[in-house]
Amino acid sequence: MMFDAVVIGAGINGCGIALELCRRGRCVVVVDKGSVGGGTSSKSSRLIHGGLRYLEQFRFGLVREALRDRAELLRTYPDLVQLEPFYLPVYDDSLRAVWKIGAGVRLYDFLSGRNGPPSSSRVSNDAFGQTFPSIDTKRLRAVFRYYDGKTDDLELTRRVANDARTSGCEVLEQTVVKSIAWDSGCARVETSAGVLDARAVVNATGPWIDEVNERLDLRSRFTIRKVSGIHLFFDGLLTPHPLFLQTGPRRIFFVIPELENGQTMIGTTEREEPGSIDDVTVTDADVGYLVDAVNAYLRPEATLEASRVTRATIGVRPLVSSGEDPTDLSRDYELDLHERDGVRLLHVFGGKLTTYLSLSRKVADILRM
Repeated sequence: MMFDAVVIGAGINGCGIALELCRRGRCVVVVDKGSVGGGTSSKSSRLIHGGLRYLEQFRFGLVREALRDRAELLRTYPDLVQLEPFYLPVYDDSLRAVWKIGAGVRLYDFLSGRNGPPSSSRVSNDAFGQTFPSIDTKRLRAVFRYYDGKTDDLELTRRVANDARTSGCEVLEQTVVKSIAWDSGCARVETSAGVLDARAVVNATGPWIDEVNERLDLRSRFTIRKVSGIHLFFDGLLTPHPLFLQTGPRRIFFVIPELENGQTMIGTTEREEPGSIDDVTVTDADVGYLVDAVNAYLRPEATLEASRVTRATIGVRPLVSSGEDPTDLSRDYELDLHERDGVRLLHVFGGKLTTYLSLSRKVADILRM
């Protein structure tokens, strides 16, 4: 059987690309050495958002695209993606001025469009203190409230994969790609489940992409920098709504209550990973950094101990390589197309959970499918 495309990687981007191609009438198979959503796609901050902090980096196009995708995901998967009010407190020693934060959330509203969520607003310090009794309000200068989306990242990826299956896609899990042979308009993809013939190959292997390219001898114009991030889970609800907090010159983190399971998630960190992704682990330093960061905002009676962590996850972001500090690296993506013996090979570098919709459509357009 000849497939129109073999997609390598069953994360959110790979599954989204497969779904888009199937909806355009193409015959597609997805292969993954693990399970659907088993990598970075299930270890994110679980946000469907435009990326408020990217405005500070003047990445307006990325934010606008992500906000459009957020709106579509809210309509398409209302049981999995919901709007939540996020609170952003500004203190005397905050590194960003009140006016700058206020201008940022107003611009975020504008980029969301007329049919976006409720507008951002300023919340009184007293009201914030009553709503968030565990948060220290000494030295509090201002509080802003804006709206963004939350999801279950693994369930969203699985839903997209199931939608692709319903549209005719084959999804082969626990399947390793061993080699690819190129011959007169056909790519012969040898896998642990057999040989798959296809007219196009999409490499959507996320943080494994450089390793896959080297192992399969695939040319590409880009490389990635692997930046890990951890999330800590504590029993109990530390806050009633998500908090957007600042730490360090350019760093931020979130405190996100998970009402469905009575836990609080805190994240994330940014650490460059020079070695194999399969060897990445959560370190005591990572845990200590996040615990210290959140304790700086808590009242003394509400402070957390590292021993209270019930679970910790670590995921690796595939950020398009540049000379910037990891915190400043773009969360945008690059699509790298090659022709090899009449077969189209397209690499997906970078990307974020929210923008898989736009990315998938661009991939289908580039492949002329």
